[in-house]
Amino acid sequence: MNEESFQKLLLNLGFENNGFFSFIKGKVHRYPVEDFPWACIPILDDNLRIKDIRIIVPEFLNEKSLLINIHEYYHAYELFNELGNIYVENLDIREAYAKDKERLYLKMKK
Repeated sequence: MNEESFQKLLLNLGFENNGFFSFIKGKVHRYPVEDFPWACIPILDDNLRIKDIRIIVPEFLNEKSLLINIHEYYHAYELFNELGNIYVENLDIREAYAKDKERLYLKMKK
């Protein structure tokens, strides 16, 4: 899968083309392995406001790596929509929403 087809997939999963893809370009670090500490990292200013985002994900190797990408990109998409706001972790809620996007992909794939 390439970036363009991945972006189309994300749009089908409910991401809006609201500048997110342009914003995130160059902020994604891909590695050619599946097992790694994958993450979406909010970059905060001195007042704990979200000022930037970084994503660490695997290359598109198989379905597992695709699901990891969907998951981490969803976290980034949430943070993008919160840029300038004080970061509130809400880990359980954020994880549940990202897992929902994974499930939606698997459901769409059938």
